[in-house]
Amino acid sequence: MSLLKLSAAAGCVIFGGLQIAPGPRLSNPPVRPERTLEANLEVPSEVTAILNRSCRDCHSNETRWPWYSHVAPVKWLIAKDVEKARGIMNFSEWSDNAGKRLESAIGMLAASCADVTVGRMPKPDYAMLHTEAKLDKEDVKQFCAWSQKEGKRLLVLKRKKAAEQ
Repeated sequence: MSLLKLSAAAGCVIFGGLQIAPGPRLSNPPVRPERTLEANLEVPSEVTAILNRSCRDCHSNETRWPWYSHVAPVKWLIAKDVEKARGIMNFSEWSDNAGKRLESAIGMLAASCADVTVGRMPKPDYAMLHTEAKLDKEDVKQFCAWSQKEGKRLLVLKRKKAAEQ
């Protein structure tokens, strides 16, 4: 057998072995409506559409796992990215994480606007595979106008709470 055929056969065996090796579980924990971003912030339908199209696959418990996310080693990379993204900000658990404290929510909204403005979010490699996720200038403008408005609303709420104490 030639070296090329032997290498190809070994590659197939290794790839097949990776498919049966235990790996991360691709899961979507349950969503409790009262904990979501939408239950805790005023989110207009245009912004909901942007979040659904460009953010929710990584930043929520409603990830759509495409077929290739079930193929090792890609599965491991995607699972790690989603786990990291959910750890930073999870729209399904807003009131337990980013939205638990008004200061955190305000900061997260400001950081999100900055990330979409400079093109850091959605991640370029995600947007390359999911072209519908790319944000145009109007999307960024709408998203940032909303996040700034909500940040200001939360700041007023924070000041009211502080005055009551």
